[in-house]
Amino acid sequence: RRHYKDEFAAGLRRYGELCAQLDAPGQRLAQLEQQLEQLPEDSAHYQALAEEYNRLKDLKRSPEYQEKKRESQTLRNKLFHIKRMVSDYDKL
Repeated sequence: RRHYKDEFAAGLRRYGELCAQLDAPGQRLAQLEQQLEQLPEDSAHYQALAEEYNRLKDLKRSPEYQEKKRESQTLRNKLFHIKRMVSDYDKL
C-alpha cells in the first residue's frame, strides 16, 4: 500500500506540472480571443495580438505539446487505477 501511495504522490506531482504546462497556452488563447474581438482588425495592436494567437495555436498543434497531452492522459488513467487499487486494499 505504501509503495502505491508513494507512486501516486510522484505521479500526481508530474501530472500537476503537465497540467500547468498544458493549461497556460489555452488560457492565454482565451484572453487573446477576447482582446481581438474588441480591436479593429486594421490596428497594429490587433496584428501583434493576432500573431501571438496564431503562434499559440501552432504550439498546441506541435508534436511536443501533443506528446505532453498524451502523457498527461496516460498519467491520469494510471493515477485513477492506483487510487482504485489502494481503495480496494483498504476495504480488505
